[in-house]
Amino acid sequence: MAGCFENVPEGMVYIPSGEFTIGTNEEDVEKHALSLGLDKPWYADESPARRTDIPGFYIDRYEVTNLQYYIFCQSTDHKPPKNWRGQKFPEGEDNLPVTYVSFFDAAAYALWAGKRLPNEMEWEKAARGRAGFIYPWGDDFKSGIANLATSPRNKTGQGLKPVGSFPKAVSPYGVHDMVGNVWEWVWDYYKPYPDNKFKTPAYDKKHYVVRGMSYMGVGHFSKKDFLKVVAMKSRASFREHIGPLAYKKDIGFRCAKDRPSFMERIFGKKPPKPDKAEI
Repeated sequence: MAGCFENVPEGMVYIPSGEFTIGTNEEDVEKHALSLGLDKPWYADESPARRTDIPGFYIDRYEVTNLQYYIFCQSTDHKPPKNWRGQKFPEGEDNLPVTYVSFFDAAAYALWAGKRLPNEMEWEKAARGRAGFIYPWGDDFKSGIANLATSPRNKTGQGLKPVGSFPKAVSPYGVHDMVGNVWEWVWDYYKPYPDNKFKTPAYDKKHYVVRGMSYMGVGHFSKKDFLKVVAMKSRASFREHIGPLAYKKDIGFRCAKDRPSFMERIFGKKPPKPDKAEI
């Protein structure tokens, strides 16, 4: 519960403080990922799991849409995404997640909106809940529950869908599309977790992390392996990484916001500092 004096910003969800699990201690003992030619074993950069706590915060209920991003571009003269082919998104695509945005585009929007990008801990907590579910909806992968590809023949599934179109995939906190639709930028370099034993040159590339597997599928695999790879990459603890200048048809973002202090929540602003003469 948000509690007293909790004025949650419009379009956002309050994620309370409290311990939660980030990462996993699972291991890809059969080397399944490497046998398929993937660049890292499953779970390698997600270990070790740890229980931790972070302050309460707010996160967008949905991914940022074309319409929201259009208003930002009009207000700031920010360059629109290239797939718009002009100053405005194609007709009828108001509520699709905005895509073809770089990390810096996403960060600029968040700043303009009085928000910021979520960090990895915040994103994963909002997706998994305090219980640490494997997927936002629970511990079992369910094909069709989120906007994910379902077979190598239907690699892009249903295509990009309006935000909130898959309510059965909602997270324990009520956050939508955290898996499926688009990958989402977060405010963290791709670095090893504390005590992580995995060695990879990718940790030194100055890449940023994206989270939340997109609708786009995973490449050329047999049907069995295709579904396995989709399921593994759809886990809420899965980490993907990419250069901050990249923009792709299946990468978007959502924003987060710090929770004001107790006094700010009561009075709507920070209390004044006492005059030196009063001290």
